[in-house]
Amino acid sequence: MFKQYLLNSIVKEMKVCRRLATKIPVDKMNYKSKEETRSIGELLHYLSYIGTGIIRFWYRTDNSDMKTFFASVKAETVVSSPGQFIAAMDAQIELVTKLFDTISEEDLNKKMVTYPWGETAPLGEAIIETTIKWMTAYKLQLFSLIKHATGQKLGTPDAWRLTEMTV
Repeated sequence: MFKQYLLNSIVKEMKVCRRLATKIPVDKMNYKSKEETRSIGELLHYLSYIGTGIIRFWYRTDNSDMKTFFASVKAETVVSSPGQFIAAMDAQIELVTKLFDTISEEDLNKKMVTYPWGETAPLGEAIIETTIKWMTAYKLQLFSLIKHATGQKLGTPDAWRLTEMTV
């Protein structure tokens, strides 16, 4: 049951990100709130793989280190428009569902994994501390950037649930 709750949470975050992307005019993809931050396009690219990336790393079949692995994952996705992001998120939703098909409830409680910063934790806890928190945090950054870049009247519910039907 815990497994389904985790999957539901991840997929919901992905769907909200997907819907938020429908609010982005193509000419705002390079918008940044400050020079040292990610642009909307860079943030979309990051969100297009981070929801599955760390889980894929923990279940990889080679001995690649994290930096090498994530460079490869990052290169797999191209996001230069909101439409490409929507397609990438659809693929990521499908992939995370397949990944969870290979994870057991016992894995979530007993399989120990190593965080990028070196600590270890049970897989279920690690998924919360990485995938779910990363998706949530960067989704909120995307929400904020869209509001600032476009002046759209997005409200708090737009950041937390699907507030309208999507394409």
